[in-house]
Amino acid sequence: MTVIKLGGSLLTDKTQPYTFRKEVLDSVSREIADCLEEGLLQSLVLLHGVGSYGHPPVLEHKLHKGFQGPEQLMPLSKTQEGVAEFRHIIIKHLQDAGVKVVLMYPSSMITSEKMKMTNYFLAPLKGFVSLGMVPVLGGDILIDSVMGWSVGSGDQLAVIIAKELAAKRLLFASDVSGIYDTDPKLKPDATLIDTINLNDLEAILERMGASGIDDASGAMQGKLKSIVLAKPLIEQGLEAGLLSMMKYGTLKAYLKNEECECTRVIVE
Repeated sequence: MTVIKLGGSLLTDKTQPYTFRKEVLDSVSREIADCLEEGLLQSLVLLHGVGSYGHPPVLEHKLHKGFQGPEQLMPLSKTQEGVAEFRHIIIKHLQDAGVKVVLMYPSSMITSEKMKMTNYFLAPLKGFVSLGMVPVLGGDILIDSVMGWSVGSGDQLAVIIAKELAAKRLLFASDVSGIYDTDPKLKPDATLIDTINLNDLEAILERMGASGIDDASGAMQGKLKSIVLAKPLIEQGLEAGLLSMMKYGTLKAYLKNEECECTRVIVE
C-alpha cells in the first residue's frame, strides 16, 4: 500500500486563480499509470491539494477561520463547485492514462475538532481499495465541532489513511524536490535537505524560514507539521518522503531506490 499526496503547488499555478498545469497533470497521470503497470505501485490511494482552485476563495471569504455567519454559505457553495471542477479534471486525466480511479469526498467521511481530524469512517475507501480501485480524495471543508467547519488538510488526511491502511509508503509530491534550508522559489541557491530527522523538527523549521507565500494550508511548514503525526508509523517502518513530480521519472526512480532528488523522512 502506497499513499501519495499530489500537492496543489504541483497540479496548479498558485499565482493564477483557477489554473491547472495540463502538461504536469498529463505527466503525473502517465507516470502513476506506468508505475502501476510495472508493479512499482500495487495498492494505491491518491490525495491532491486544491491549489489555485481552493485557496483564493477560502482566504477571500475567510472560510479557513470557520463558520462566522450566513453570508459565508454561498461563497462556501461556490468554492466547493470550483474545487469540484478541478477534481473532475484530475479524474479525467488519470482515467485517460488508464488509472482505475474512484472519486471520494473527505467531507462525507470525516469530521474535525479545531482543524484536527477526529472522527472518520473509511470503510468505503478500504472497500474500493480491496477491489483494486484507486481512491482519489482532495482538500475539503469539513464539519468542525468547535469552528462549525474547518479546512481539511490533505497532508493530515494522508497520514491518517497511511495509518488506517497500514501503508508501506507515504509520499508527498510537489513542485519542489523536498525540504530546503530556505524557500528555493525565492533563493535559487537554497540547499536541498536530503534526509530530515523528525526528532530535529524545530531546528529544521527554523532553517527553512518563512515561505513568503499566503497559503491556506500553511505551505511547506504545515506539511512538515502534518508529517510529524506519522512519527510513530515511521518508527514502525513506514517509508516517508517528499519529491517533485514536475518532470516524468522522479517517482519511478524513487520507487526503484535509484538516485533522485528528494527528502527522506526518518526518526532516529
